[in-house]
Amino acid sequence: MSDIEQQAIQTYQRNMEYLQKNHPILHKKITVFDSAVAMGEYSEKYALEYNHEGYFDVKELASGEYLYGTNSIEYSRLITDGVNLQKKGAVFSAHKVVAFNPVMVDIIDKSQLSFHNALWATIKIIDYTRRYTLKPNAEMISVYKSIFIDIGLGLHIKDIVEKLNSSIIFIKEHNLELFRLSLFVTDFLQISSNRTLFFSIAQNEADERTSFIEFLEMGNNYNLHIKHIPFNKSYKHDLQVLQTHVLSQSHIMYGYSALLLRYIDSIKYLPLGYGFINVKRTYSSQLLKKKPVLLLLSGPSSSKHIDWIVANRDRFILVTALSTCRLLNKYNLKPDVVVHIDPGADETLKLFQDIDTKSFFKDTICIFSSNVDENTVNKFNKKKVFLIEQGTNYKKDFGNFTCPSVGEYTYTLSLLFGATKIFLLGLDMALEPETLKTHGDFHPFQSEGKKDEYNGSLSYDSSIEYIKGNFLESVPTLATYRLSIQEFERFTKMLKKPNQKVYNLGNGAYLYDATPMHIEEANWNKYKKLDSKKTAKELLSFFSSISSSDFREEDKQTVRYQLQEAIKLEKIIQIFSDEALKNRDKYLSLLSQLSYDLSDMQGVNNSDLSTVYYEYFKTVLGYIFDMFNTKDLEDREMRVKEIHAILIHELMKISRLYINSLESYLK
Repeated sequence: MSDIEQQAIQTYQRNMEYLQKNHPILHKKITVFDSAVAMGEYSEKYALEYNHEGYFDVKELASGEYLYGTNSIEYSRLITDGVNLQKKGAVFSAHKVVAFNPVMVDIIDKSQLSFHNALWATIKIIDYTRRYTLKPNAEMISVYKSIFIDIGLGLHIKDIVEKLNSSIIFIKEHNLELFRLSLFVTDFLQISSNRTLFFSIAQNEADERTSFIEFLEMGNNYNLHIKHIPFNKSYKHDLQVLQTHVLSQSHIMYGYSALLLRYIDSIKYLPLGYGFINVKRTYSSQLLKKKPVLLLLSGPSSSKHIDWIVANRDRFILVTALSTCRLLNKYNLKPDVVVHIDPGADETLKLFQDIDTKSFFKDTICIFSSNVDENTVNKFNKKKVFLIEQGTNYKKDFGNFTCPSVGEYTYTLSLLFGATKIFLLGLDMALEPETLKTHGDFHPFQSEGKKDEYNGSLSYDSSIEYIKGNFLESVPTLATYRLSIQEFERFTKMLKKPNQKVYNLGNGAYLYDATPMHIEEANWNKYKKLDSKKTAKELLSFFSSISSSDFREEDKQTVRYQLQEAIKLEKIIQIFSDEALKNRDKYLSLLSQLSYDLSDMQGVNNSDLSTVYYEYFKTVLGYIFDMFNTKDLEDREMRVKEIHAILIHELMKISRLYINSLESYLK
């Protein structure tokens, strides 16, 4: 055995020992692969070859082609040379950046908290830090986190992480066999010294999401500028998938401002005598058990099949989103149940255009999340309005329920309430294949997706990717829709019972365990037309039986507890405000400790305000740490003093609003 072969085997053994200790699942995957090869159950597709010029390459056995096709050491050096510390170019941002005009900074900072105002307590911090981080050719002192997309033999990894001074590394490789060969030539044990490595090797999307979220969570103060290093040019789709994983982070999917508004506003309907539905259990409504339910949402498929809806509406209990009602109103179709979860007052107002609410919703049951704005709720008959807590627990032992969008929210409620024959239409979770439109007719927020194969930054709201369709082989969708598709599957697995049948009538995405059904191929006449008045009466009786409209003493005690915890947190802020500036050299360390203390990271206090601060720090610390990680930052001492003053002001603004609001509900 040559020295080169001996060295390769020793490297492999060290790597396997490292993986066994630190990444046991990956170690087992490789061990199983080795066993399959040894037993003849799998034929290797690649071979590691050593070139006499002093480098390794990988040969594809079937074609005889080589992975590198050149000196792999030189190729790796070229990749390394192309990597730099600049804040532009090959940057992956795990933040959802909200654009704003600098002239609006003071106006937004002094504005009232609202659901869609994600800059309410962050804009001052973002604006201040951007002055020092967005300069042309700005560089980082260190790129703390980096992502490798496919690695070949991994020869470039060590040099790049040393060049960037990265301490948290995510390594994604599609091919398990290729990764196994890299273990012979790249010493991952050495690379991991004083660093943390995350591996996503031949993982399915769900497992990769888990791995990537763990990577994002560790050292999340440095998620604003992460460098991504691809091995070849075919990496755009991988970036899109990783960007989708980013979206699933709680502080992006449902930001701190929306969370704070939820905790403040969800109480307001308790003293007013509105019925709150207990969602801590499932039900078996006899009406929903016997009669078919049509869930009609706002996707493009609803408008495409409006003639069928008009002809067959009376055969179903019609459950719809408020956003679909303008379409129904156009054709004089009234829903039995309408669902709405968006707290945005101005946005919701547009959903009522051309609708006579008193007439259109006269017999309709309304199910709203508890933080829907008062102007919306007041448009409906109070006796027919039922609320569900969205992420709060003020109504003790009644549970709460939330989803990224109203589509899967409405579907999940139908499972929860015991519907046994559920038909989905307009729950497309995809764009219209021909026009790329996001919604059907009459939706006020219609937009279009964009095909942009060369956009490395990737737009959350418009960049298209293709997934399995309900009828078509693939359909275009957006990252935001993929989250809803995942939630649909999660709640199906959690709640759907064997006697509950779900049929997807739309030409959108395939939805887990929902049987595709072409409208024109079904016999709808077998469903008898329903008595609308009787249906309305039975629905009202059912929802009244599973709800409570009392503001009980135990509910008030929950509010008092949250208030007491919030006052404790405010004292922590005040102490930090006085002490931190005395230790400016340790300011970032003290700031990290503050975020830990306010966020109740050990989860012992069950404080709602701590949850808000947890999500808030995930946003603002990224900007603050990025500023201090900027090479040649001017007057560091002054930056500490000024950003400290801004941060304390914003933390107290959050605290004061929360405390004052809770106190007002107890008066």
